[in-house]
Amino acid sequence: EASPSGASFWWNERVFYQIFVRSFYDSDGNGVGDFQGLIQKLDYLNDGNPDTSTDLGITGIWLMPIMPSPSEHGYDVTDYYAVNPDYGTVEDFRQFIDAAHDRGIAVIIDLVVNHTSEQHPWFVASRDGDPQYADYYVWSATDPGFRGPGNQTVWHRKGNRYAYGVFTGFMPDLNYTNPAVTAEMYAIASYWLDEMNIDGFRVDAVKYIVEEGRALENT
Repeated sequence: EASPSGASFWWNERVFYQIFVRSFYDSDGNGVGDFQGLIQKLDYLNDGNPDTSTDLGITGIWLMPIMPSPSEHGYDVTDYYAVNPDYGTVEDFRQFIDAAHDRGIAVIIDLVVNHTSEQHPWFVASRDGDPQYADYYVWSATDPGFRGPGNQTVWHRKGNRYAYGVFTGFMPDLNYTNPAVTAEMYAIASYWLDEMNIDGFRVDAVKYIVEEGRALENT
């Protein structure tokens, strides 16, 4: 991929290593991988010394979802401004970012913007009729009946209404026709870039973010 000037983007020049934190390295023996485990294994990934040959020499890390979530995989976020406590603390994460940067490794994280967890406070408020969050998700008084691109159910009964969710009923889609939702996501992205000092994002489920009627992907 080339930029408008014809030059490569910075990520094109790096070798990325994708990590599912939960299963990568457990530093405290509780059976769950964590940020301190990532730090302990950085010298294996890239020790920062080009004269050594004992590391893999990677120059980028892509972390799969690291935010709080009720699921093992983490793709249903309940708080976009925190880290999963299974993986450690915000301070542990900051230490990891600093240690990676010290070795010349850029770090990107999965940003799940298409949907949230049904346990996210936004959805709970939207479901319960809070006017501030009423249009954060896509609701229908009746079941529209149409199915998803994989012939899956996309309208899920929540009380006496139906919420749209292209993946599952516990991951309702956000409504990007609402400018407040877009503003929320810009603020979240800025937080991780500016406050947490990450280098970028892998944005999950891009092709599903905007629906146009019954066209549910690649609109």
